[in-house]
Amino acid sequence: MGKKLTIHVGMGKTGTSALQKFLLKETGFLKRSGIHYLGRFLEHIDDFDGLIGPGEVNTPAALAVGLAELETFAAKSEATHFIWSNEVLAQARNAPDTSAVIGAYAKESAVFDEVEILLVFRRQDEWIESAYRQWGLKHKLHVGHSTKTPQEFVDESAHHLDYAAIYDLWSGAAPTTVHSYDDIRNVDGIVQYFCRYWGLRHPDRFDEYKSVHGSLGPSQANFVALYNRGHADKVRDYDMRRVMRIYNLPEMSPPDTAAMPLDVREAVLAAQQETNAKLAKALGRETLFHDRPVAKPQHYDNRIEDALTYLAVISREQAEEIQRLRHRLNALEKQIGKRDG
Repeated sequence: MGKKLTIHVGMGKTGTSALQKFLLKETGFLKRSGIHYLGRFLEHIDDFDGLIGPGEVNTPAALAVGLAELETFAAKSEATHFIWSNEVLAQARNAPDTSAVIGAYAKESAVFDEVEILLVFRRQDEWIESAYRQWGLKHKLHVGHSTKTPQEFVDESAHHLDYAAIYDLWSGAAPTTVHSYDDIRNVDGIVQYFCRYWGLRHPDRFDEYKSVHGSLGPSQANFVALYNRGHADKVRDYDMRRVMRIYNLPEMSPPDTAAMPLDVREAVLAAQQETNAKLAKALGRETLFHDRPVAKPQHYDNRIEDALTYLAVISREQAEEIQRLRHRLNALEKQIGKRDG
């Protein structure tokens, strides 16, 4: 039987973390169907440590080494379908370089009879809102004591928004299938969607993969961004995520509120309507996305008041913890005094 390689290149903010967790945790289930998950960095190749982070994934020379290791491993493996999932491939600025390496490998491989690229696209107004909360607010990916404004983030993300160009790039490397995030939501999540796509059954227990981390809401994301501004270097959200979990800080914004203004999101979608129609036509589809109005019309503008509320909660909880510790210390001092007496 011939072997197949599936490379899920993105996009991020389309359920990729849930899919990757499923692929990682359900290795036994997948193995029974002849599937081997290669990990995000090809780290599940025997006798290979994997690529070192996004930097090596997007470095052509390092990527070529990883693919050579894959060729050797797959030739010996009993699996018939190998899956690699890493969303940074489609979103890197040097994607033309990495797609060229993958395209050359797809043509030259003596092991894989079929190489398929998977792309998942989410309507641009929805994608930019989710991406801004994640990479513009929750994580600080630039140097300096500042937070990217919504428009600054849109301008820097322009290369992520032209889906027709992204499809043209990757379909030039290997046969590429495009999946709409709308279709994924219609079947209750990305794991169920791709189980169907790959011909796998979907036990009820797989429902645990519907939500892996969940996106922060506007008030939570902005609170993290205020913390991030205090650091000149790049900052991930790990410290503040722990704080928010410890003190159970709730999302304060109303459900119809967005971190990015409505007019900005409408402009993002309007700018890509023509390319979306072009892509839908190329794929033989009437449309790629739903035609509902841009959602969440209210712009979040309660940033400082909500941050002060969060700080008040944290201060109160810390004061109570200090009081509890003081009582414990006093009790210990009494015990020591009685023993020494």
